[in-house]
Amino acid sequence: MRHENPEPYGLGVFLCMARSHSYAVFAAGALMSIRLAVTIVFSVIGWSAAAEIYKTVDANGNVVFTDIAPIERSGQAPAQEVNVPPINSYEPPPSAQSPNGSAPASSVPSYYSDLEVISPTEDETIRDNAGNVQIQVAISPPLRADHRLLLVLDGTPTDVEAVNGVFELSNVDRGIHTAGARAVDRQGNVLIESNPATFNLMRVSIDGPTPMPHAAQ
Repeated sequence: MRHENPEPYGLGVFLCMARSHSYAVFAAGALMSIRLAVTIVFSVIGWSAAAEIYKTVDANGNVVFTDIAPIERSGQAPAQEVNVPPINSYEPPPSAQSPNGSAPASSVPSYYSDLEVISPTEDETIRDNAGNVQIQVAISPPLRADHRLLLVLDGTPTDVEAVNGVFELSNVDRGIHTAGARAVDRQGNVLIESNPATFNLMRVSIDGPTPMPHAAQ
């Protein structure tokens, strides 16, 4: 009985495996070359979108991108010029400036969500011959200890401070007035200001100089 030598068969399997491995290594190398070429293209686009880009194939079959016109050699395909699209650019709009040309001051973040006059009510008539008026306001959240509520009377900010949300006024002139309030911090920054409420004060007219409103003692 004749036994066939298994060595040629084993050698053939080894050669096939070696060739397969070589092909895999070659394919991996080609893929890396393509990725490198793409990276080069984007790098070139980043620093010079206006430069002329050429694509060539070297002797090993690798695709090469360059901004230098290659020298044509016999046996090689002529270089192809690559059209690189322009890069999108963005210019931010100029910052707003105040009328005098200086940069606008940063706004103070408000701690409060609501401030309103609850008394007197809108268009309420008050009768007091001494000109005594109470202005009551409500603020939310409650007033902090380091903040103050100041009166705005007839559109003019004053230094009259509220006590427990109430402004006590005396000697207010008769007629129509508006009253509002504003919350300020220690630096005097206005954190929030209410809408004004309109009221009419009726009092007996007395001859003499017009009294000036001031905080009640």
